[in-house]
Amino acid sequence: MCIDHRPHPDPRMLNIEYLIPILAFWHTISSEIHKYKETANVAHNMVNAIHCMLYIIQYNYSGTMNYAIHVSTGFYIYDLLHLLRSIYDDTAQTHRKRFIHQRTVYVIHHIIGIYLLYDTLYNDNTEIILYAYSLTEISNIMLYVSYHLHKEYPTYKRAISLSQFIQFLWYSYFRIILGSIFVYQNKDHFLQYSFVIQSCIMSLYIMSIAWSYILLKKNIANYLSLNHKPIVE
Repeated sequence: MCIDHRPHPDPRMLNIEYLIPILAFWHTISSEIHKYKETANVAHNMVNAIHCMLYIIQYNYSGTMNYAIHVSTGFYIYDLLHLLRSIYDDTAQTHRKRFIHQRTVYVIHHIIGIYLLYDTLYNDNTEIILYAYSLTEISNIMLYVSYHLHKEYPTYKRAISLSQFIQFLWYSYFRIILGSIFVYQNKDHFLQYSFVIQSCIMSLYIMSIAWSYILLKKNIANYLSLNHKPIVE
């Protein structure tokens, strides 16, 4: 009988031997989708949606969150590299420089996400963060649906406007209303986290408020456009 004396990965650590195949997995998924979708942003949106659904399924039905955390961490690292490459490409194209600011916000968002996921592997009492993370992923569902409709069916104006209205309600409910209630109910636990963790959570919360405001403005513009009324600046 052969006994394996090699050290086994600690389930409470971020393991590179997990991340490398996970990064390869996300690259393969992205490459396959790009074969059928000529528009890069549409393909990228679909990859994001797949990650979203994978985490929600793993969170609700997986016996351990270790692999779910690694899968999400791997995704954020992969997507972070994609964003950095996009920013580099945009700097060389004058007409695309306006996207750099938006992508930079996403870079900050991803770095915070990676740090929070990393922290859950090394600290106790992380169920609260993982649950809050599940709320953020659920809140993004309509974002992917709405974006796909907007890019793939641009002539369906009313359907797009309806999806963006549902997106605003859906996102704001989970991020602002449900998120605020959850933080308030667990404020004692949140106060036990380090200042860095608290700052990360607060930064994501502020981003959520800002994005809700942007969605509100978009819906007002949609309403005025469908009713043929000029938008007053």
